[in-house]
Amino acid sequence: MNPMDQLRAARPAHLDTPADEHTRATELSYAMSQPRKGRTRKAGIPRPGWALGLAGVAAATAAVAVTITTTGGTTPPPGSPIATDRQPTTHSSEPVARLSARQLLLVAAESSLKAQQGSGAYWYVEKVSGSTQQVGTKARYTVDSLDRSQTWIARSPERESWWVSQNLGTKPASGSEEAWKRDGSPSTWTVTIDKMDKNADAKAQLIIEAKGGKPFGNAVNVGDKVADLAGKNVSMAELQDLPTTAAELKAYLLKGYRGHSTESEGDPQDADSWLFQVTAGLLSDMPVKPAVRAAAYQVLAGLDGVRSLGEVTDALDRRGEGIARTERWPTGEFERQLVVDPRTGILLTDRFVAVAPTGTYGWAKPGTAVHWNAIVKAEWTDREPVKP
Repeated sequence: MNPMDQLRAARPAHLDTPADEHTRATELSYAMSQPRKGRTRKAGIPRPGWALGLAGVAAATAAVAVTITTTGGTTPPPGSPIATDRQPTTHSSEPVARLSARQLLLVAAESSLKAQQGSGAYWYVEKVSGSTQQVGTKARYTVDSLDRSQTWIARSPERESWWVSQNLGTKPASGSEEAWKRDGSPSTWTVTIDKMDKNADAKAQLIIEAKGGKPFGNAVNVGDKVADLAGKNVSMAELQDLPTTAAELKAYLLKGYRGHSTESEGDPQDADSWLFQVTAGLLSDMPVKPAVRAAAYQVLAGLDGVRSLGEVTDALDRRGEGIARTERWPTGEFERQLVVDPRTGILLTDRFVAVAPTGTYGWAKPGTAVHWNAIVKAEWTDREPVKP
C-alpha cells in the first residue's frame, strides 16, 4: 500500500460528508507589516501584499460574501468546507479523529493534483487583508482595518502585470464600541510602532483613518519577471516550470535561503521557518501547475514544528482545517496559521496569531490574530486588469 493509499484509509469520515452549498469569504495573514530591523531589501518585483503596512489596510468585523475558485478556475464542489456555513456532520456517535498536520497537508496535496490547469491571459488573485491595533487616549481599545488587493499576472511577457489595492476603512473591533465612545468616538487614530533599528529614534507613528480610500495601483512586472519567489524575481515561464516533486521543489526554494527572512537581512530565520514562509506565499499567490501546488503541500508536511489546529473558522467566516507553526519575530512570539480546504487543496487564509508578543503588539492577548490575509479568488481569466 503506497503512502496515499495509507492516507486514504486513515481519512476521517467527516471529510467526505456532503454539506449544503454556501460560499463565504476569507483570507490570511501574510507577513508582519511593521518596520523590521535592518530592512535592506534589494530592488526587484514589488510585493504589495507586504509593503502596505498598517496604514494601508482597512477595518471591518463583518464577513464579506464572495466567490472562491480553485487553482484551475473551477467552482468548488458542494461538500467543500469553503462552500458551507454549517458544522460537518457524521453518521456515527463516535468522536471524529483529528488529522495530524502531516495527514492534512498530504490530503491537500492529493486534492491539488485533481485540479484542472486552467487557461486565460492572466492569473488573477483577489485578497482581503485585516490588521488589528490598539488605540485610544481616554480609553484603550482595538480597531480593525481592512484592505482589498487584486493582482493580474500576465501569462504573456508582452502584457503588463498589475496590482491594485484599496483601503476599505477602519472601525472599532467587536466588543470595543463602548471604549471607543468613551474616547470621544474618533475617526482617526495615531499608532506608535517600534522600529527595529538601533538608532536613538526607535519609534515611528502611523495615522489610521476610519474612512476608506480610493483604489490605487501600478504595473508590477520588470521585463518578463512577474513575481518574487524565494528572494528571486521569476518569470511566468519559470513559475510554470517549477519542480513537481517535493524534494526537487524544496531544493529549488532553498537556493534562495541566506539565513534570514526574505524581507530583511536583519531578521535571522532558520531554514524551516523560511521554507514555511516562502511555500505559503507560493500557495497563496503563484500561478503554478497543480502538481507544483501538491509538491508545495508535501514540502510543508516535511517541516518540523508544524501542528494541526483541527477545524477552524477564518476572519471571513469560512471553515477549513488549520495548521500552525510558532515563529519568533522582533516583536515577540507568534504562531503562523494556514487555513486550508483539504478537499480542494485551496489555501484559504494565512494569519499571524499572538503567542507571547512584545513591544508594538504587547497589548495582544494570546490567540489574537494581529494580521491576516484571505484569498477570495485565485483563477485564470481573460478579463483585463481594472486600473484605477
